[in-house]
Amino acid sequence: MFAEVKDSMAIAIGVDDYDGEIIRQIKACALDLTTSAEIVLPGVIAITRTQDAQTGAWTVNDQSTVTDELIITAISIWCNMRIGNPPNYDQLLKAYESLKGQLRISSHYTNYGGGGGDADADGD
Repeated sequence: MFAEVKDSMAIAIGVDDYDGEIIRQIKACALDLTTSAEIVLPGVIAITRTQDAQTGAWTVNDQSTVTDELIITAISIWCNMRIGNPPNYDQLLKAYESLKGQLRISSHYTNYGGGGGDADADGD
């Protein structure tokens, strides 16, 4: 997942220049999707970045199991919106909010609609 999101970045990114920020933003987007929109991710996001004590080189280890293209697209849009100073920020925000809304109403991405959801009887 990390490589797909990094490849989608609209800004010119050096080899490892923004890896830490990309990882933070991927996790922030997952939190936004799952907390504010109550979307259930089809898999887990598990990305770490470690620095070798001897060489100082950074390594990204991505054990994420999220392969859903819509979720990866939402995360990619979020990262493009949050990293750098994109001139099309408003368009990216609109695209992200629209996609998040579509995911939110889909029974495939939520616990609602007969899928054994967590919502109590009064809908809270």
